[in-house]
This record gives sequence, structure tokens and C-alpha cells, in this order.
Amino acid sequence: RSVDLVVVVSDATGATATDDDRSERRAAAAAEAAMRRGDRVLIVLRSGDARACRRLRYYLRRQPSRGRLSVISNADVVCVDGVDRVEAVVIRSLRTGRLVAVNTAAFIDADRP
Repeated sequence: RSVDLVVVVSDATGATATDDDRSERRAAAAAEAAMRRGDRVLIVLRSGDARACRRLRYYLRRQPSRGRLSVISNADVVCVDGVDRVEAVVIRSLRTGRLVAVNTAAFIDADRP
């Protein structure tokens, strides 16, 4: 699997609900900008909470994805690797422990401004 951008979002580490909301808004803004350029985007939600997925979908409602957006919930990024730049991201399912490697050219942690 290959994408142009991987964005990771956590709604469990924010100090307040407002911090969580900011992370989701940052993730949506980054995804929208990338999709406008024609990039393929993968958003990794650490939470399996349906409310977090709905909020993210709400923030992305203005931008039609046309198959360029994928969302994985209840997962975490365990490794970002590359030589001189990001080349691959490894994602672990928190429910099953299964690892998935994704080739990518960019990585954003929405929890870090």
C-alpha cells in the first residue's frame, strides 16, 4: 500500500476535550490540503471511539475525497523510517496487534503543533 501523506491523530492524549478537537481539526486541514493537490491520504486514529471518527468525518465534509482518503481507527503508528526523508510508516492494530507497512512520502502527527 502506498499513500502520499500519513496523518496520525490521538484523542486520548490531549489534556482536555479542546486539545483533542484541535488535533482532529489539524488532521482534517492537512488532509484537505493534500487532497486538493491530488495526494492520497491515510489518517490513523489511535482511538476506536465512534465519536472521534464522526468528528473527523464532519471536519472533512467540505472536501470530496474521490477515493483519495483512507481512515484506520483503533491503531497506532509504531515506526516511521527512511533515509534522508520519510519513506515508510508501520501501523499496528491495537485490537489484533497486526502490523501494516505503508509507503509514504510525508508524515504528520496532528497532536504536535
